[in-house]
Order: sequence, then structure tokens, then C-alpha cells
Amino acid sequence: MEAAFRRYVEQCPDAVLVTDPAGCIVYANPAFERMTGYAASELVGRTPATLKSGLHEADFYRELWAALLAGREFRALFANRRKGGEPYYEDKIIRPLLDEQGRVTHYVSYGRDATERAREFEKLTHAATHDSLTDLPNRSLFLDRLGQALRQAARRGEPLTLAILDIDRFRDTNNRYGHLAGDMALQAVAARTRACLRDADTVARIGGDEFAIVLPGAARAAAMQILAKVVAANAQPLRLDGAELRASLSVGAAGFPDDAKEGEALRRHADAAMYAAKAAGGNRWAFYAR
Repeated sequence: MEAAFRRYVEQCPDAVLVTDPAGCIVYANPAFERMTGYAASELVGRTPATLKSGLHEADFYRELWAALLAGREFRALFANRRKGGEPYYEDKIIRPLLDEQGRVTHYVSYGRDATERAREFEKLTHAATHDSLTDLPNRSLFLDRLGQALRQAARRGEPLTLAILDIDRFRDTNNRYGHLAGDMALQAVAARTRACLRDADTVARIGGDEFAIVLPGAARAAAMQILAKVVAANAQPLRLDGAELRASLSVGAAGFPDDAKEGEALRRHADAAMYAAKAAGGNRWAFYAR
């Protein structure tokens, strides 16, 4: 690299990284060292994959290299990890450097730490997609996840179960003990239900005292076991200032593809099954019956 370029990047406030055409690091400036915690001597000869967080999909890197190999710059918000392991976000531009014959001699990236901005964005996104009382996904995020799960189930030829949950006699609890008790019941149902589910499942609060569960890959037999656990967990009484509260559930379920093949019909059938469970006395689950 020319001496003038080196003097510039040594003083540059942006984090500058230079690699050879194969992607091996040949230079990192002081701002890059401060941002990542790595000394330049620790990075030279390695690749930027050293900083990978694992949060980007493979397509992200395919798009990156497709742009660079075509001679274009690539700009994105990178989720990386510092030397100590903590994640950070970097707003980065990567450009190919070409010689007189148009051949790539180096790739140069200029980046700035965008961690605080990304965290604020994540907070806003979370607030827009989650219920503030229970911290569960809200109706909007639930519908999005249900749609994704249905598309995946159809593509893979797998089953899926949707369940609608309603708290029994919730209005009585509110009227008798006040909204504090109602909020406590909602939070308890959220926590107890979430504890019964698998990592791949989704539980959301979709209305006042109404919740929904998406069980990807679960046919009726497997779903029955999960819903029985959910009902049993929520049948346990709650205590508030010496009073015993009940937050039992009426749960209705419908399965893809046997009961319905699209989201609206599946929700309608699960809702009908939930009302059947409530009409039978509540504190139980029921599957949609044609």
C-alpha cells in the first residue's frame, strides 16, 4: 500500500480493514483495533470470518461476494463478535481496489460501530411486535409466524397444529379482584404455557385474555400431549394477597392439513373447538370435530 494511503487510514476515525484478493487480512487500522479488541498483528493472515457472529445466513455472504466479484461495492449492517466474544454491529462498506488492467488487488472495508443504533432499533421492533404485559408475540407477529410455519409445513409435507386458548371466567376475576389480579393471571398463563412448549413452538397473546399456540411438526397425537400439559399447568391456583385465583384454560385446536390448509380456516376451526371446550365446562382442551 502506498505511504499516503497508510497515513490516511492510520488517522481515519472509521475502522479500516484491507484484505488481499483471496480475502486474507493484510492490514487493520487503529480504529479497527479499538472496535474489535484485536491487535492488527493478530488479524494479519487470517480472514474476516474471525469476527463472524453466526447471526447472518449463508445468503448474506453469497450476496457480499457476488457484489465484490462483479466489481461493485457492498454495504450492510454486519453483526460480528469482538475478541472477547461480545456481539457488536458495524455499518460497513466494502470496495474492491483495481489496478490499471481492472484486476482486483485488494478489498478495503470502512466501518463504524453501530451497536447502540442497532440496539435501539431492536427495542423498537420488539415493542412493535410483542405484548407489553406478557412479553409474548402480539397478534401481528403471531400471524406472521403462523404464515411462515404453514408455508414450511406445506413445502416439507409436515403436520402443524394451531391452538386457541381462552382464560375461563376471566371477567369474573377482573370484577371481583381488580385489574391487578387480571394482569397477574395473564402473566401467569404466559409463563406457564411457554414453559410447556418446545423451542420451535410459538405462544402469542392475540387478544384480551386470548392466546394462541403454533406447534410446527406436531400431528394430533403429539399436540394432544402438549395441550394436556398446558391445561394442567394452568389449572394450578394463583395467590394474590391471600386470595386464591383461578386461571384455567379452555383450549381448542385444529391441524394442518387434515382440518384446514390455510391460516384463516385453521384459526376459525381452532376457535370453534375452543368454544366447545368452554361449553363443556372449561379447564380442558378439544380438537376440531367436523
